[in-house]
Formats: sequence, structure tokens, C-alpha cells
Amino acid sequence: MTSGSRHGVTRGYVGGLILAAVTVAIALLVATWGVLALSSGLEPVSSDAVPRWAAPILVVAAVLALGAVLWQQALILLRGQRAPAWGLIIAAALGAYLVWCLGGILAGMSIDETWVSPFAAALIPIWGIAALLFWAVLARRVYTDRATPKWPWERTEEDE
Repeated sequence: MTSGSRHGVTRGYVGGLILAAVTVAIALLVATWGVLALSSGLEPVSSDAVPRWAAPILVVAAVLALGAVLWQQALILLRGQRAPAWGLIIAAALGAYLVWCLGGILAGMSIDETWVSPFAAALIPIWGIAALLFWAVLARRVYTDRATPKWPWERTEEDE
């Protein structure tokens, strides 16, 4: 990153980037949970006593928490801190785990479906990766002089 001045970004850009990071997190979650379910023969929630809507509600709560953390991370970055906000990244990762586990206990899930579940443990790296990717893209936009990436057919001969 250059030591020069910062480039301004709009709230819309940050909001779109948050939406993209959350979408990446959801895609990684679906893929990871699918692989875990296929390889282990388990489901994220297998208790009959747990309502069907409990797991989606907990995932939505974790996604909303991720969005809030990403917004805070954007504010910190735009205020001049160039290094990743590691506290927020860790808070996002562990927060998703805690939302799943504590919410799952309240919804009637067993300990095997919450605290010791591989599905719950998968939330930690997924949310951490999404938060770190968000920081990297926003930091590149704000603190570098590099042009916006272009597809090969968008480049003119001057760009090459």
C-alpha cells in the first residue's frame, strides 16, 4: 500500500462490499456444511424436538452480526488504521460460533449439535475469512493507487 492520501469511498460501495462479503460467507457455509454432511453422514440439526426454523434463524443472526462487524471494520479502516482490525475479525468468527451454540441451546439442540459440532466449528474460519477478505478489498480500494481490475476485453492498448 502506498503512503499517500486515501481515496474516498461511498457508503454504497461499503454496503455493496459488505453484501458481497456476506454472500461469500454464506456460500462457503453452504459448501462446507454440505461436505461435512456428506462425509460424516450427520445433519447440522438432527434433534426431532428442535423446530425446523431454528437453524435458519441462527444462521441469519450470525450473518447480521457479521454485517455489523464488517461495518465497524470499514469505519476503523476509513479512519486511518491500515492494519486489519484483528479484534473485530476474531469477534466476528467467535461471535458466529457463540450465536450458533447459545441460540442452539435455547432452541433445544443437544451439546453434540452445538458446542462440539463440526458444523458449529466450521463457522469460525468461514466468518474469519469473510471478514479478512472484506478488509483486503476495502484497504486496496482506499489506500492504493492501483486501477480497478478489468477483464481482458475491457483493456485498451494503453493499459497493457
